[in-house]
Amino acid sequence: MAKSIGARAGTAGLLALTLLCQGCAGSGEYYREIPHTAAAAGETRFHGDVSVNNYYALQSAVIGMIGNSRETNTIPISSDYDGSLEEDLARVTREITTENPLGCFAVASIVFDQTRVLTYQELSITIRYKRLSKEIAAIQECPSLRIFESRLSELLSSFGNQGFYSISGLGEGEEDLYDRAMRCWYSAADAAYGLRDITILTYPETGAKRIVEVQVQWTAGRQELLNQGEEARRQAKQICEQFQGETLEEKLAFVRDFLEESVEYDEEAMRVVAETGGRQAKTSPYTAYGALVEGRAAQSGMAHGAKLLLDELNVNCSLIWGRRQGVSCLWLRVQSEGEGYHYDPTGDGGLMDEQRAAQSGFEYNDSVYQFG
Repeated sequence: MAKSIGARAGTAGLLALTLLCQGCAGSGEYYREIPHTAAAAGETRFHGDVSVNNYYALQSAVIGMIGNSRETNTIPISSDYDGSLEEDLARVTREITTENPLGCFAVASIVFDQTRVLTYQELSITIRYKRLSKEIAAIQECPSLRIFESRLSELLSSFGNQGFYSISGLGEGEEDLYDRAMRCWYSAADAAYGLRDITILTYPETGAKRIVEVQVQWTAGRQELLNQGEEARRQAKQICEQFQGETLEEKLAFVRDFLEESVEYDEEAMRVVAETGGRQAKTSPYTAYGALVEGRAAQSGMAHGAKLLLDELNVNCSLIWGRRQGVSCLWLRVQSEGEGYHYDPTGDGGLMDEQRAAQSGFEYNDSVYQFG
């Protein structure tokens, strides 16, 4: 980091300290002097309420500005300031723009203008933002991953486009968070239609506390996707009116037979799955609408259709997104007599415990799907 700090100009001298940060990588940092006119004796630009006397008070003042999207402020510096103010100015800027979640998310640069007027000092702070004030205000606090999942599910089930979440105790990378987002999307089976893409960004990239930005794109408008969900549910209800059995085994067999006899397996859609690793746009072949209404679906669409059918038959089950033998796959976890079993409605393996599922090539992110 190149530094160029000008000399003081006596007790009435003025020194400005600036550190600019390119993103959150900490590169491109430098100091520069900003020339300006000395304040007259007795003049003050003080706008703060409490004087700053140590690093932590300085840091708190800057973070408070960011939280309120405030661009400028002037605070008094105590005459008994503990430590080197110049060193602390560099430190607070570096830490806020490379380590602090809110700073990494919102701040482009911080400029400090230090003024000494006879017996006191003032510190003018100017912050340039890379985020709109409404985006900063939209950040939702999530003390746990459970609360994050709940709020993420709300975003996805309402076909929202963007969300900002401040998460504590976060040990996951962006890939794990993507898997968690897909779990949330599939968990809202009634609204799991038309997902084009989910982008996950974290600020900073690592750390126990981060701001997570979720960007969502859809293949169609909200009303069209809602209509698809309603039509798929109507079809599921009509199909299940034909069922005459009682046991879980009979219900699973009914669903499997329906998929085999009434839904055409979409080979082209499966080719796209293999090419994209399962991150293709979720058009109708990959949803329950393709399976139950259009009668043509990829493996994931059939599994989603099976979920709606089993819901109609009062079978307690949930969808799991993972891989089978290296290929993106969607299957079910079915509850039976207090135990959870894996079930692929497009296969013939029946209910599988953890060991048998693993032997059959089923893999999932066990930090996201935690089964006892």
